[in-house]
Amino acid sequence: MRWKERELQRVLRWLSVIGALGLIAVILWLDVTTGIWQDLVILSGLAGGLVTFLLTALVIERIVTRNAERKWEPVNRLATSDFLHAMADEEKSEIAHGVIVARSLPEFTGDGRSSAEELHDLRESVARERRALSDALGRWADFLLTSGENEAVLRHVAEIALQLDQVRDAALETENQPSAETLAKMNDEIRECNSRFSAIIDELTARLHTETVRR
Repeated sequence: MRWKERELQRVLRWLSVIGALGLIAVILWLDVTTGIWQDLVILSGLAGGLVTFLLTALVIERIVTRNAERKWEPVNRLATSDFLHAMADEEKSEIAHGVIVARSLPEFTGDGRSSAEELHDLRESVARERRALSDALGRWADFLLTSGENEAVLRHVAEIALQLDQVRDAALETENQPSAETLAKMNDEIRECNSRFSAIIDELTARLHTETVRR
């Protein structure tokens, strides 16, 4: 689904550029063929400012962003690989060869009376996963925010960290109030977390592939 969002954003961005260029063309045509801007000096200034803004926001800024992406592409690849290592199953994955399997948290079965040891192990796993994500975010967030269009990836990684908190809270609730209901709620949170892990792995893998094709 996220690649569809990116495609939609790309289409909307190009439509904005085309619309802006069309508007600029209309303004220039009016300026050349009519005397409206000479008659309305204030409007002329506003029109000039609008043209400058549109060129800066939709064309020049895009060019600068593209140049920054090319300049920092090797470091971006390193950051992407670091995130993948933080979320991939190291025993099942071969990241260098493009074989990447997302880590996942185990679901629980039974009547809600999971052992305290199992729930403790789950919370320990959650803590390790969250710490790995926090460490990766801490290393790369500032750089990625200034070296290309990386906001979506950072947001998705942060969302997984928050979902891990939901799993931890559900595990505590299951331990304190064991029942089929609390167990079902915990499993729902675990499934949501695993789904997010799988989605971000696909997203990061696609980014690596795209960057490799550009090289």
